[in-house]
Parts: sequence; C-alpha cells; structure tokens
Amino acid sequence: MTAFEYARRGQLDRKRLDSYIKDNPNIVNEQEPTSGLTLLAIAAVGDFPEEIETLLRRDAKADELSRSGETPLLLATWKATRERPRIVQLLLKKTPSSSIDVTCPIASNKTPLMYAIENRDIDSIRMLRRAGASLDIPNDEGHNAKEMAENTKDPAVIRALDPEKEKWGLSKLADIVVQVVGLDPELDQGIDEYVNDGEQVNTAEFLENIDDYVTANPVLECFFKDDKKFIQDLAQKATGLKDDPNTDLGKEDYLPKTIKVSLHQQVIYCDDSSSMKHEGRWGNQKDLVNRIAKITTRILPEGEGVALRFINQDIDNSSNLTLQGIGGIIEPMSWQRGGRTPIGTNLRSKILEPLVYSKIRDKSLKRPLLITITTDGIPSSEPDSAFVDAISECGKKLEDAEYPRESVKFMIGQIGTSSDATKFLESLRDNVDIAPVVFITSERLDEKLKDLHDNDRELERWLIETLFSSIKETEA
Repeated sequence: MTAFEYARRGQLDRKRLDSYIKDNPNIVNEQEPTSGLTLLAIAAVGDFPEEIETLLRRDAKADELSRSGETPLLLATWKATRERPRIVQLLLKKTPSSSIDVTCPIASNKTPLMYAIENRDIDSIRMLRRAGASLDIPNDEGHNAKEMAENTKDPAVIRALDPEKEKWGLSKLADIVVQVVGLDPELDQGIDEYVNDGEQVNTAEFLENIDDYVTANPVLECFFKDDKKFIQDLAQKATGLKDDPNTDLGKEDYLPKTIKVSLHQQVIYCDDSSSMKHEGRWGNQKDLVNRIAKITTRILPEGEGVALRFINQDIDNSSNLTLQGIGGIIEPMSWQRGGRTPIGTNLRSKILEPLVYSKIRDKSLKRPLLITITTDGIPSSEPDSAFVDAISECGKKLEDAEYPRESVKFMIGQIGTSSDATKFLESLRDNVDIAPVVFITSERLDEKLKDLHDNDRELERWLIETLFSSIKETEA
C-alpha cells in the first residue's frame, strides 16, 4: 500500500511515514500520481488532524500546491467537516502569510476565508482573519469575503470577520460553561487561567483545553466520559446564539440556563387521550411541543435532538428528533379516539425502559434526562399509584446502578381547565417521596402560552425559565 493510500484511510502514522521517507525523502511534498494531491492535501480533505501534525513535523510544506493549484489550507476550509477548525489551526501555524489567500480556478477562485464563511465555520473565520486573510479579493462571481459574509445575514459570521471586537471574550464563555455544569462558584476564581493556561486563545484552542477540564471534573465525567466532545460542540454553538439578535436566549441572564437545559436529553411526553379534543387543548399542546423543541435544540451538537412520546399512540421512537422532525410527526396527528390515560404504565414502557433502564444496564446513559409531561386529566386504565410508582422506581433503579437519582427529572404541567387534573397535580406536588425529582408548573401551560403567543421573546424567556426551574435544584 502506498503512503497516499494510508493517508486516505487516516492510517499514516509516524512510523509508517518515516519508512516511506527513508526510501524517498521527497515523499512528504510529492503529488499522488492519480489524484494529484499531496499527502497534506489528502489528510486535510480526509479530516485527519493527527496526520497533519505528523506530516508538518516531517517538514511537509503547508503551502505546497496540488496538481490543480489547491493548497492544503484551501482544501481544509473547502472539504473538511468534523475537524476543520483544528486542521485550519495546524496549517496556519506553518503557512506563510503570502499563501493564506491562495486559491485556484477549480475552486472558483474562492479563498479559504470564503469557504469558511460558506460553511459558517466561526472558529476558522476568526483564525483566518487573525492570520491576515483578505476581505477584498474577488472570486469568479465578483464577490469578496466581506460581501459573502453579509449575504449570509448571520450575525455570528459577520462578527467573526473582526474577532477583536466581539462582545464576550472566550474567558467569559469559559466561565459560563464551567458554572453551568454544577461546580461551586467559589472554585471558578481564576478558571480562565486554569482552562487557558493564562493566555488569550482562539476558540479552537479553548475547546481543546475545555476537554481536559471535563476530564478533571467528576460531575461531567459521570455523563460525558465517552462523549466529551458534546460539551465542546455545545459551547461552540453557544457563541452563535449569543450573537443572534432575534432571541434573548443568548443574553447573559439566559445563556447559562439555556446551556444547562440543553445538557439534558429532552423527552416530551404528551397526553393524546380523547378528552384532549376539548377547549382547543390538542392544538395548544402541539404549539407547546414545537416551542419547547425549538428552544431546546438551538445549541445542540449535530445529530442530537429531542424525544417525543404519546400516552396512547406509537410514533418514531428516536431520541434525537430535530425541530423539523418533531413538526413532521405532530402536525398531521390528532388525539386518540377512545384514548385513555395510562400515563404511568406507558411512562415506564415507552420512556423509562428504552431511554433509561436499558442504558444503565450497560452503562451507556450519556446524558441526564428532563422529561416534560403534559396532561389534561387523571390516570385511567391503570392503578391509581402507577404514575408515582414509575417515578419512584426510576430513582431506585438509577441509584442501584450507581447513578445519581437526579439523573432523570420530571416537569409536569396541566393543559385545560379540568379540576380533576388540578387535584392530581396537587397530589404530586405534595408527595415528598418524589419531590426531589418532580417539578409541577404553577401555571396552566396552555393558558400561559395563549397569554404570550404574540410575544416570541417573552414566550422563549418563560419557557427556558420554566424548564430550568425543573433542574435547578440539581444544578445548584
């Protein structure tokens, strides 16, 4: 197998590379006969930062052109995906300033900065601008980087063109991320020095250092030991939310709460019994579900989402539905004709067993859960104690598996004016056995939704405050 083939598989380690260099000292800068790409170019396209580091240490030229005139930096911003910021960071350290804007006809003469803008890669945009990437060079369509950024209408992209003027320093974001994961605030003094070693760093470096901090934090280690990148990606998306002028969720008072809520796997458990046909309850519940999904998916990493379940009807059992996926399921649905309310029985079978118990058995529960439950009545077609028993059983199973009982919390709210539903929720509120993990909303959800329906900002603030209230005892 050739060095180029190993590079394409992400398997060109130091030992293999050295053996090829021994036979051909120029291999690190040669082009593959078939593709015309250099080894660095192949590693950049393949999303292999470790290979990039290995090649640069063996004197591969960071600005060596491939056959069609592409630099590794151009290809990284153009074609890399998961590891793009890290690869850009590595290449910029070795790329001469005169080569940062190098492009070619096959790329429509778009510069690396232009591709970073097209991909909405805020980290890479910042790094390229700090390295001196031009805003004024036109591409084949006559547009320069500044115009392309403005055309995105994305405030985060536009602001990243001038990283020195961005409102919050990364140290502020570090403080927020550290605080929201449950640390004692007194331990946060000097956290910027701990995370960033006392230096001003770019976002890619910050995220890399946060990974070390996660490892050192037993609270995070419990849930993110196999997926530390989750918090890194969450923090990265939070930088975009704070720059969004269309929402208050990114403001300093609400961003920490939004992050805390988003750290929890959201599960929305809806009442679809026949009584939901009254008072517009079904339509109000649909609206509420969409609103909750919208705010709880804003900063989730790619591939993550929310779970949606109904008491009676079976739907897509994914736990990672997108906002669009939620809408596609719920819009054509209606309440179940003749549907009853076995809310506890199906809480256990549809949510707790597949999303909690099956995972704690093999230690694969990666995130705490917040289960939002909406109902317009009282349990039926099951023992009176079934709902409380299911919640109590959940806590016991978690503790038996050596997870904190608060790993799964429940927020329960009323839809409609049923006095029976009000009495049922009052009985739950007064139950001291489940009180540590259950939060009963003080207001009828549909009534509050109606009051704030025409004020999106205030509605989002109320929802995030309500969701946060469900978990704040754990997080305090």
